[in-house]
Amino acid sequence: MSDQTPLPKLAPPPDFRYVGLLVGEHQAAVAWVGLLGAGALTGTMLRGAAGAIVGVTVAGVTGVVARIAGSRAFGGWSADGAGSTGIAIAPWGVIVEYHDRSRILRWPGVKRVQVEAVHGRDSGTPHTRYSVVTIETERERFVGRAPGTVPLERLTVHLADYAREASHRIALDLDGARSGEGPSEPDAELVLSAARAYLASSDASQRLSLPLGGYRKARTGGAGPRAAAELARVLRDRTARAVDPRPFAAALAVELDAKEVADDLVELVQSPLPLLAAIAKVAATKLGVAKARVGTLEEVEPFLLGRDALALAAW
Repeated sequence: MSDQTPLPKLAPPPDFRYVGLLVGEHQAAVAWVGLLGAGALTGTMLRGAAGAIVGVTVAGVTGVVARIAGSRAFGGWSADGAGSTGIAIAPWGVIVEYHDRSRILRWPGVKRVQVEAVHGRDSGTPHTRYSVVTIETERERFVGRAPGTVPLERLTVHLADYAREASHRIALDLDGARSGEGPSEPDAELVLSAARAYLASSDASQRLSLPLGGYRKARTGGAGPRAAAELARVLRDRTARAVDPRPFAAALAVELDAKEVADDLVELVQSPLPLLAAIAKVAATKLGVAKARVGTLEEVEPFLLGRDALALAAW
């Protein structure tokens, strides 16, 4: 019988893509409401030179994006947040929009998310008129609202778990024995270069059963059953590890053209760990998964360090 205490498991990832909240009395706001699941949003969040959200394109979804006039729809809603004009909640944190800038709140900096539904009747039928969402940091409080219900139940329950996962360091191997320099330093280039170097090693040849002559020969014929099984094992592991090997396994999957693990990568595109989600998005796309299923790098880019975003865009 082992004396070791099992490591905790990761919480289920966020089950929404974006939830937009209206703040203040500004006109012609866009509310992105109830975009559930990995296949709902196929467009990108476009950002201008000052970082403001300037548009979102949604395809294949009817009635989830509504243009509303703030003062007419909500009677001049005001909230804490010192001049914020809108809030977008993503699987990796919160974007607070001001008239001249955007501000990023990652999960480790958010202490509480609370949702309150306001109910009413439509021709005698009970329904949720709107939801009020309160987001608290150590020193600040932001409040906004959206029509109807918002899919934030999982976030309110697992916020602390998401904050811990978002703080994971990125492994430079499959076992988590070596880590990058993050999360406050860029790691994407290190992960990609470490993956290529690993595949040229004898350890990779034995562990992944690569053919003689290196991984590039393996790539022309796919990953092979042993390599695919090993990568799938790491990608599917829900153990909460302070040094996370899943981004490294995702990078290996691309180098080996391991289409067998494409669905495992799709499961990671909404991970609270931004760099993992970003690498999984790019990797799944490179392995042939439609962007309608995984979204784009631009969706998570606001939560990445600049060098990481550039490295993944060039990958």
